[in-house]
Amino acid sequence: MEIMISTALLGFLMAGLVSTFVFMLRSSVSLGNYADMNRDGTYFLERFGREIRMTSNVITAADNSFTIDVDSTSGTERITYSYLSSSGELVRVNNTTSSKKVMLDNISGIKIEYYNILGDLTTNINEVKSIQLRVDLTRNNMRDDNTDHIISARYNMRNRIITN
Repeated sequence: MEIMISTALLGFLMAGLVSTFVFMLRSSVSLGNYADMNRDGTYFLERFGREIRMTSNVITAADNSFTIDVDSTSGTERITYSYLSSSGELVRVNNTTSSKKVMLDNISGIKIEYYNILGDLTTNINEVKSIQLRVDLTRNNMRDDNTDHIISARYNMRNRIITN
């Protein structure tokens, strides 16, 4: 009889330990996901903001991609940012050097907004003076999803001259 009671108590103790371990494991994975998304978002926003501020011309401006000319010390580079919905990636392509880099992945939604010099939304490519991105990132954590929302500042294209 004492063995049965000991076994039952040990079973309850083991069940508690296993559930605590699983909870801690899931929490650890979630923290890792949030840290990765934060790191990736910070790196992207730093690079993106620097390039937008140095933009001298907007070549294309669509709902899921845009192409800009970016002035640098080595000359003007043509850069394309594209959201690939099939893979959930935001890709940066340097058309001048033919290099391609995935800037963000695991994207569940993106919104690109273009603004004129007065700060109003615009669809006219000749009026675009600033841009803002809203990106939703999602990473899976066993049964749950971890999400992060990146909303960029509205970056002004300092080198872009608008004549209207």
